Amino acid sequence: MAGLEEILKRLETLQQTTKEKETKAELGRIVKLLQDFLSAPKTSPLDVANAFRQVVDQVQTEARESPGMGTTIRSLDLEVKAFVHVEDDGVTALSFPQPEAAVDSSSLSTLRISFGAIPAAAPPPAQE
Repeated sequence: MAGLEEILKRLETLQQTTKEKETKAELGRIVKLLQDFLSAPKTSPLDVANAFRQVVDQVQTEARESPGMGTTIRSLDLEVKAFVHVEDDGVTALSFPQPEAAVDSSSLSTLRISFGAIPAAAPPPAQE
């Protein structure tokens, strides 16, 4: 993220040297957005998918272990909005805006994940 950090420094310098109040205020808002973005926790799309897969797995396990008629999730569709970026090492990462951050929703990408239940296969009968 060296590129964004350099941009942030240049914007901060511009903000300090600019005399016009409106421009200075706008640069301040941009600096704040970049600071929020850089400090936001980052995760991979695979981590997000695995976290929700674990939820589905847990519901399935509880349904199999419950006495009587069990219920389960047949499918789960998830839609997540986040900043998507590629790290210096080429890894794709997601940054989720903080709840209090003023973020334009059009600057966020949408990640759609669909999960479907896969019935457990019965073991083959034992051969004698």
